[in-house]
Amino acid sequence: MSSSTSPAQPNPIRNVVLVGANGSLGSVILRALLESNHFHVSILRRASSTSFLPPDLEANPAVSILTISDAWEEDELANALKGQDAVIAAFPVRKVEEHIALANAAFQSGTVRRFIPADFGSVDARSPLARSLVPLFERKVVIRKRLEDLAARSVADGNWQEFSWTSLVNGHFFDWGLANGFLHFYPGERRAEILGSGNERSSTTTLGKVAEAVIRILHDRLEESKNRVLMIQSFCVSQLDVFASVERVTGQKWKVSYEDTESFIARHKALADGGDKESIEDLVFALGVVDGNWETKEDFAMGLLGLEEEDLDTEVRKALGRN
Repeated sequence: MSSSTSPAQPNPIRNVVLVGANGSLGSVILRALLESNHFHVSILRRASSTSFLPPDLEANPAVSILTISDAWEEDELANALKGQDAVIAAFPVRKVEEHIALANAAFQSGTVRRFIPADFGSVDARSPLARSLVPLFERKVVIRKRLEDLAARSVADGNWQEFSWTSLVNGHFFDWGLANGFLHFYPGERRAEILGSGNERSSTTTLGKVAEAVIRILHDRLEESKNRVLMIQSFCVSQLDVFASVERVTGQKWKVSYEDTESFIARHKALADGGDKESIEDLVFALGVVDGNWETKEDFAMGLLGLEEEDLDTEVRKALGRN
């Protein structure tokens, strides 16, 4: 009579460090981690930080604060991360060396087994077009390459606590982008600017769905998500789909204007090269339109993570405060 044994399951992730807990995405991830009741969350911040916990979380025993000096040195970071199982970087990639130092420190801690970098991309940083238009994506590739090297080194060294990483690429943040004009919808003016025909479909994700994906990675799909780029979405829709939805939800007619995509990109690339920061965001927006459909990509991971898509009108209603 033959017998078989199931492969050993990794120890569960319990202790999670979150960097950037007060940001638009980080604050949503923080609440999702706590509401899952699976984790103790340590918020890592510099000594000079003026950020604070929301009042309803101050007495939560599942949250603690890790404070380090403003120097952001690897040895100090590594000591702070000892005993932690996972690190989530949810702060902007302005200085790539800060993110590399955090990744190195996580590896050096000897206990961190999963690192989720500040990828959360509007587009996949591997895209040559994205890297040619926006330097940010080149920086994200550098960080991802460092994580790949550290994971390979962990295996080669035979570390008992294997270091690994997962990058989430989610398209534009839908609710955030719709409310603040990033998606070129302007609720206060009931006006939208459409690139190209408006029929190109793009993957886009709410902040809440990104946070849900983080929970699935750390709790439900730890082994399946190891050392991978995972692409997710709340829905894959065109600009005209969104336009129709905002008119349905608001019950009002909106003005619409169209602009040629190539002209838009050329104009904002010239402005961005001259130091215009808003034009950099416009280029990121355009990239999401022309190079942002994940459904045909090999790394599309809604099924792997067990995630359900969301309803467009429902999320428009929430984003516009109509619920």
